[in-house]
Amino acid sequence: MGLSANTEPPTADFADHSAGAGASGFTPIELLMAITLLGIVAAAFVPRMLSSNQAALQRDLLQKVHLVRGQIEHFRQTHDERLPGEGRNSVEEFLHDLSSVPRSADRSSSIENATDITGSEIPPLNPYTQRSDILVIPDRLKPQHYSGDGRHGWAYSSTTGEFRANLSPAITDRSGRKIHQL
Repeated sequence: MGLSANTEPPTADFADHSAGAGASGFTPIELLMAITLLGIVAAAFVPRMLSSNQAALQRDLLQKVHLVRGQIEHFRQTHDERLPGEGRNSVEEFLHDLSSVPRSADRSSSIENATDITGSEIPPLNPYTQRSDILVIPDRLKPQHYSGDGRHGWAYSSTTGEFRANLSPAITDRSGRKIHQL
């Protein structure tokens, strides 16, 4: 008896089912990893973009506050230390007084730049509240006058000359200072 070798290939049908053979696209794990990475990138950059927008709003608000305060101070200097709308609670008289500030050629450029808002809208628009209404108080301003109640964009004391943005005390700058107190 001799040994014979079978030279025929086996007849079993083996299909090639290896992963990815002929398939295209991402596996669920790859998709999950990609979404996770996008979430991490978004978490890192979205707060920076929001704080950038917040900083721009704050700069715009403070610029407008300083311009109006400069105009009030210029009125005081050119009207024997009298305030615009002094002692009254009339928005019309306050605005009339501010708009009647003479433009003088002999003012220094620093004062001119700080106080000359005659080319701007009076009163300016509060960028947070989108309101330009002014609450004029013939007494000292108290926190409830600029508490962000939404009825006015600004608060002004015709007794002390104080001018503030009417904002919620919850709005703070990066250092935690309340914007409505600046």
